[in-house]
Amino acid sequence: MSATEQLMEKVKTLDEAQARTVLGMLDKLPAKAPAPKRAAKAKGKGGVWSVLGYAKKYNHPYKTTAEYMSLIREGEKD
Repeated sequence: MSATEQLMEKVKTLDEAQARTVLGMLDKLPAKAPAPKRAAKAKGKGGVWSVLGYAKKYNHPYKTTAEYMSLIREGEKD
């Protein structure tokens, strides 16, 4: 049962003044609901490929996970 059909069933139980008010509101509704807006895409956030492009552009050497872990462990020793 659609929302309109449910509303019509409810109107049958109301008195004349309330029914007129509800039916007036129903007449004001658009025939077709507008489509929801699409979410905006995040700007400035890059993925892995953008990081690699940055590294290539500014000549930062690529490091392996083992190299990063050794740098982290050296920092822990201090």
